[in-house]
Amino acid sequence: MNFNTSYFSSQAFKPNSKTSTGWLKRLLGTSLAGALMVLCGTQAAKADETLGHFSAVHSAEAIQADINQWVHWVHTTHPDLTHSIKDIDGFYGRIDTLRDRLNKPMTSEQVWREFAILNSIMADGHLSIDDGSNAQWRKWVEQGAKLFPFEVALSDQGLKVVSELGGAPSVHDGKYITEINSVPVTEVVATLLQRTEGDNVAFRSALLTRRFAMTYRLMYGATNAFTLKFHTDEVGESVRVSALNKAPVSIKQRTFDDNFNLKLLDNQQALLTIKQFGWNEPDAYFQFMAETFERLNKAQIKHLMIDISDNTGGDDVYWKQGILKYIATAPYRHGSTYQVRILEKYRDPGEVVGSVLSGELTKMTEPETDLSLLFKGKVSVLTGPLTYSSSVLFANTIQDYGFATLVGTPTGGRSSQSGGIQFLTLKHTGIRAVTPRFILDRPSGKRQMTPVQPDIAVSQQGVNKAEFIAKALSATYSL
Repeated sequence: MNFNTSYFSSQAFKPNSKTSTGWLKRLLGTSLAGALMVLCGTQAAKADETLGHFSAVHSAEAIQADINQWVHWVHTTHPDLTHSIKDIDGFYGRIDTLRDRLNKPMTSEQVWREFAILNSIMADGHLSIDDGSNAQWRKWVEQGAKLFPFEVALSDQGLKVVSELGGAPSVHDGKYITEINSVPVTEVVATLLQRTEGDNVAFRSALLTRRFAMTYRLMYGATNAFTLKFHTDEVGESVRVSALNKAPVSIKQRTFDDNFNLKLLDNQQALLTIKQFGWNEPDAYFQFMAETFERLNKAQIKHLMIDISDNTGGDDVYWKQGILKYIATAPYRHGSTYQVRILEKYRDPGEVVGSVLSGELTKMTEPETDLSLLFKGKVSVLTGPLTYSSSVLFANTIQDYGFATLVGTPTGGRSSQSGGIQFLTLKHTGIRAVTPRFILDRPSGKRQMTPVQPDIAVSQQGVNKAEFIAKALSATYSL
């Protein structure tokens, strides 16, 4: 059996950190009627722009063919849809609804609005109806696409303005939005969360935070301006703001240093930030990690915190050879029991294409034999709602084998992860779909359908990223 454990690449995911209780859970029960009415004519003046394949018009027959193509592909690729879909009958009912509703000529954008509702039903970040890649959105912005003008943060308190779109300061920074174009923000957020992929509300909220401007554009259409109502301590205010032709922070191309960096701190502590498990020049990454641990030992660092709270995954080899090589002190495996769909391109001799195999990983990875390479201090790992995919496997492994202490908030992905993702671009609409081909339980053998829980809980509620890290360092300093 060919067991490719490469997970969701960082290019395909795009999140920031959030909480998921209270306000967020309540708003998911909000009626969407008001938000859907906006689509029927109460929007601001339309902007004149296109979004590539999303703007193309297709016949009802072509759309139905794409639905059939997707249904067949998912059922011949995914090993067990009930892994994440709690109401399988409701899932099939929603597909029937799609067939009934998508029965006239539509743009791909209109099709996506209906199709993407499946994302919250499927409840898996590796099983989704895609809203466009970062590269596509960068191109559309370059071609003139205008978007919602603010970077936002979604939390228990509501939807807060963080900055102008793209990261520049704004006069509205720190304000909470209560209405967008006369629609209560609770309805807007509920509508968008329903179409955002992810294992749980925390992850979907974090993902929506990063992609708010783009998801809003797909859901509500192009507009040149927005009427916003803000909440202040004294009185609500209403302002009109123009849409901006700027790229959101989340889709800007990041440098090596943006993704991987080391800071030596006071009191013989250090912070190693790893925002993705992957890079287009692997040798540069592994060289950086080798030099990092050599530097840590030379500086006699007593406590290293590895921040993966914004790490949405990649390829397991990046943490096996880039981190565990320097901290693992015993043989380990990255998972245990599994289910895998045999696809032709991964088939090993004797395997039947289309079949689903179940088994257990028995091969162990041996620790580094050159003890001089091992880090001499204590290690903690910071997790959050964006800790997903391969970074969840990393968190599982270090927790099950005691290689480090997990600190922070629960991961965005459930401990039993899907993986080995496959991609399909639908023939007519051009919408891209994603599905996994295997499911893997944590090394201990436990099928844990909840997020990985930190050993030391540190809340992100009401603090920025720097304050969150400071709290986590303080909580783990005495380890």
